Amino acid sequence: MKKGVMKTTFGVGVFLGALLLFSACAEGEETEAVEAAKPLVSETEAGDFLLRLVSDQPIYKTAEEVKLTAKLKYIGEKERITLNHSQSPFHYQIEEVTRGIEVPFGRERIQLTTELERDHWYEESFTKPAISLLSEDKDYKFYKSFVESEGFPPGEYEIELNSDFEVLTDGIEGGYLVTTGVIITVIEE
Repeated sequence: MKKGVMKTTFGVGVFLGALLLFSACAEGEETEAVEAAKPLVSETEAGDFLLRLVSDQPIYKTAEEVKLTAKLKYIGEKERITLNHSQSPFHYQIEEVTRGIEVPFGRERIQLTTELERDHWYEESFTKPAISLLSEDKDYKFYKSFVESEGFPPGEYEIELNSDFEVLTDGIEGGYLVTTGVIITVIEE
């Protein structure tokens, strides 16, 4: 083989290899972007109930509203049942895990009822809790940012959804506590 032909073949091989590597990297970034845009779903079945937590996406920017939806479905034998619960059958526990900060959620002890129809989802959208800000609190800056911004402060959040309710069946009251959770990331813009 002539020296000039070998250099050309080697040069073309290097060029094609670089092109293949570049397209694979671009494809990987595109795949990550597609994955980041997909909803994040966690579901737990407990007895006659399904509890589902949906985050519109796994990664948010600090200025974006974190969109969470809590869903509960009755899958038992009756056509309808009535739940007894506090202000909502859902409550959240949120921890920013890199700082180890838990977001406080107060719950009113109002006794309410919600009727569930078999195989239909009952849904509520997440709303940020009102937090009493005390300037001497060691996590004051975090809580202030959490309350005042549209989204969450940057970090990794473990979000646990609990559904706590009672059901009266054949004169017997039974209590349920069903839990599911997701982890989301919030990044600086």
